[in-house]
Amino acid sequence: MTRLMRMTRHLPIGLIWLILLPPALHTQVRAVVPAQSHANRFYSPGVDAGDYVYISGQGSRRPNGTLPATFSEQCRQALDNIKLIVEAAGLSTEHVVYTQVYLEDIGKYGEMDRVFGEYFPKIPPARAVLGVAQVPDAPIQISAVAVRNLAERRAISPADFKAGTASPGVLTHDLLFISSMPGSDPNTGAVPNDPAAQVDLALDRMQAVVKAAGLELSNMVFVNPYLTQEIPMRVMNERYARRFEFGNTPARATIEVSS
Repeated sequence: MTRLMRMTRHLPIGLIWLILLPPALHTQVRAVVPAQSHANRFYSPGVDAGDYVYISGQGSRRPNGTLPATFSEQCRQALDNIKLIVEAAGLSTEHVVYTQVYLEDIGKYGEMDRVFGEYFPKIPPARAVLGVAQVPDAPIQISAVAVRNLAERRAISPADFKAGTASPGVLTHDLLFISSMPGSDPNTGAVPNDPAAQVDLALDRMQAVVKAAGLELSNMVFVNPYLTQEIPMRVMNERYARRFEFGNTPARATIEVSS
């Protein structure tokens, strides 16, 4: 098992949104449907909520239904499909602040990571990568969030974090998006055998991003812990509860992933 695979296996914590200011009132929420796509009754390709555009999970098929031959091309096509939706909303890929990647084969992490680096060369979005048993159209699906106003958008990275193809955090005018934080040592990449130590490392890294943005854990409003079977829920809950005020914890959805 490679180090990158281990980094994605152990308690990544992501999709964390911190409310900084009261959200602006929006007079209209509209579906975003690129000319190459077709609206359906089940979900919209994207939703324009004013300050943000929310993009549904995109697979790797071209608009004509064909599938690229290699995984790298499939990953790039999924990002191209996101680009079509973002552009239909009057934005560009520079406006993307968060992505969530679902991989059927976590062994493809390195190829996916390289494509992301090429696709987002300036300020890459925050990102969570999950190994899953199946996506609707193999082998990859990517969802995203884009911000309309770039004036106050900036990458957040603690001083001791290594540069990568995803920003540890992206701060906008009212939200902080945080990448998934693995339960590994940030300097060596080593994963401790103790599940509690893995949870603490993931939470320490998350807290470092929050503080680098000038915030505290008390600002947090939502978190997704992603657990493999190797991390008992009771252990995660016990370590997690130490970080927050009793009765005033953020909303949460805990998901078991394959890797």
